[in-house]
Amino acid sequence: MKTEVFFLNLDRVPDRAVFMAEQCAHGGITAPIRVSATDASASPDYTSPRYNPHRWGPYWSMTKTEVAVFESHRKTWETIVETGRPGVIFEDDILLSSSAGAVIESLGNEHGGYELVKLDAVGGRYRFGPTCTFGGQTLRQIVGVLPSAAAYLLSPSGAAQLLELSQSYCDHLDDFITRPWPGFRAFQLEPAVAVQGMFSDLSGRTDIPVSVIGSERTDFGKAATDDGRGPFSYRAMKEIKRTARKIARKRGGDKRLLASGGFIGEIPLASDLPQFKR
Repeated sequence: MKTEVFFLNLDRVPDRAVFMAEQCAHGGITAPIRVSATDASASPDYTSPRYNPHRWGPYWSMTKTEVAVFESHRKTWETIVETGRPGVIFEDDILLSSSAGAVIESLGNEHGGYELVKLDAVGGRYRFGPTCTFGGQTLRQIVGVLPSAAAYLLSPSGAAQLLELSQSYCDHLDDFITRPWPGFRAFQLEPAVAVQGMFSDLSGRTDIPVSVIGSERTDFGKAATDDGRGPFSYRAMKEIKRTARKIARKRGGDKRLLASGGFIGEIPLASDLPQFKR
């Protein structure tokens, strides 16, 4: 089954669209579809009717840029559901391996076995479940939130589930798509075939646009103030939960994960991608 490839791009950043067309060609991806991303800076009062802050959820509030990023991806989930075909979503600041197209094609043919496959990685140590194989590709079960939503593959059922789960939200997109939702089968590709420019060691590279090295979220989304992070009681609750998770891992959680075939460490990148920035 054909897998559509979409990349999100703000109208005011055309150099990134050119860059992504070049990256897709390098990765063996033909006819990628540009999606005009939602631009929070176009309106001082931008928001979404689905954005529901101050509810004691994963985050107390989001910047308007974070909401716009979420809505851009959500718009593409709707398209995937409408087509009934698996779809890849790229942000417009990623570097692709020359093997990306072949990997996507092989995984797309096996879309009945997953809801989401994360195609990129950011470096650093994270926890994963056991490995499995789809379409000849090695995947690891995602067991907790992971950073970056810059490159991922969704089955139609996965897109439908994310749409249903996001009818009301206050969550960063990368956290949201990798949360262990019941019945949502999410995996990490190993090795990853994509990496965001801001996480890459691009020293000495003159062929990468300056705009690709930055992030729209960090460029236009200001860090939350104390008010934005919620009242003291909310922040205290989150800290208690973080501490409880750390204790659970030390008291056997990590040992059980490893005994089950899980992994704690860094997901490698395809050999033709730049190394992680350290």
